[in-house]
Amino acid sequence: MHDKASSNSNDLFLDRSVKRQQLNRRTLLRGLGVSLALPSLNLMKPAVAAIAENATSVPTRLAWVFFPNGTNSERWFPKGKGTEWELSPSLEPLAECKADFNVMRGLAQVNAQSLGDGPGDHARSAAAFLTGAHPFKTAGSKIKVGRSADQIAADEYGQATRLASLELGTEEGKDAGSCDSGYACAYSNNISWRSETLPTAKEINPMRAFQRLFGTAGSTDARLRAMQSNILDFVTEQRVHLERMSGSDDRRKLDEYFTSVREVEQRINRFAVPVTLPEGVAEPIDKPSNSTEHIRLMYDLMVLAFRTDTTRISTFMLANEGSNRAFPMIEVKDGHHQLSHHENKQDSIEKIAKIDRYYSEHFCYFLKKLKETPEGDGNLLDHSLIVYGGCISDGNRHDHHDLPILLAGKGGNRIQTGRLLEYPQYTPLNNLFSSMLDIVGINDVKFGDGTGQVTI
Repeated sequence: MHDKASSNSNDLFLDRSVKRQQLNRRTLLRGLGVSLALPSLNLMKPAVAAIAENATSVPTRLAWVFFPNGTNSERWFPKGKGTEWELSPSLEPLAECKADFNVMRGLAQVNAQSLGDGPGDHARSAAAFLTGAHPFKTAGSKIKVGRSADQIAADEYGQATRLASLELGTEEGKDAGSCDSGYACAYSNNISWRSETLPTAKEINPMRAFQRLFGTAGSTDARLRAMQSNILDFVTEQRVHLERMSGSDDRRKLDEYFTSVREVEQRINRFAVPVTLPEGVAEPIDKPSNSTEHIRLMYDLMVLAFRTDTTRISTFMLANEGSNRAFPMIEVKDGHHQLSHHENKQDSIEKIAKIDRYYSEHFCYFLKKLKETPEGDGNLLDHSLIVYGGCISDGNRHDHHDLPILLAGKGGNRIQTGRLLEYPQYTPLNNLFSSMLDIVGINDVKFGDGTGQVTI
């Protein structure tokens, strides 16, 4: 873990002087240091108990790593079949890890297409990636898409750990307002959806992500837990007042929000038991200004979270969908989104290829970290299933079929890696996710446009 000296941490205390009718959900989420995620309506159902009872001594971790804006398909996809294939130029940085993942062709998220809603492919890309659902087109508050695979897993498989799931990113993003052709910013800036109308806010600050995972070091733990309890008391006091002021749409959202307080109370109790961190691990200090260090630090946190079994489920947005970030560290000074509309200009295609290679290099860093961590009869990567990819294939055409998807890890030695797998065109990506859920004991799950499972 990186340990740099800077001190720009935000005060986590909630100012009680804020007018009650202006209660801010995001402020509360950050103040709690844990996700106010909507719990399963029946947390004690037999399926959850069965998963906990039958869990092996070495659990399987699930993660989804998302990159935006599509690729240049000809440079991204390898050539070959089965175990006889060669890495493409965009995936060459993964050479050391070639035996540890499968490349998957033919998968699609049809609900990311316009389906009569006009432009907005970037918003639909992120919103549909883990849900397989078509987002309701609105720039206002009536957002609606579907539940995401990670949160379906969190309802059951995630209940055995300190955090049900961990959501990370590198770019801040507002949820209100329009970010893509009349689609609310919530769609472009989130891939994890706790419910059809509630995105699971991602954390982009490594220090706050660390605190969400492990609490605050030393003597401040008790103070933080007391502060969290005070916030919960304050939030609960506001329920009647807020519901009285709200219309029907807001009351539905408030009910969804306050129902989740029960889960937060349970998580605070779990935080009373400290986590023993590996020797040499230090709490990161604020958000790095360097993008490369930022990405790697977030990958480090995912490895640490899995290694300590603080959570078994995570998502990571390398950037928001439609991101126009430049990459001067690899001599790409134009914005990513701008370049993705390359109109077959060779110079732009070459720069997109550099960005694809840059992301591949850092994903290899993540896989190597997992592989270097012994666990059970193998290593942490052997006991993981890590999806790496996006929901746009060719960035210039905004295709949402034949998506760029890798699946790394062996899922507890249940699958063979090192292969190029081909599925029938337009096979729902959600079928892959259903197969992953099945491996961790969540059986017969269909969601979004899923139709079953795929062979992996």
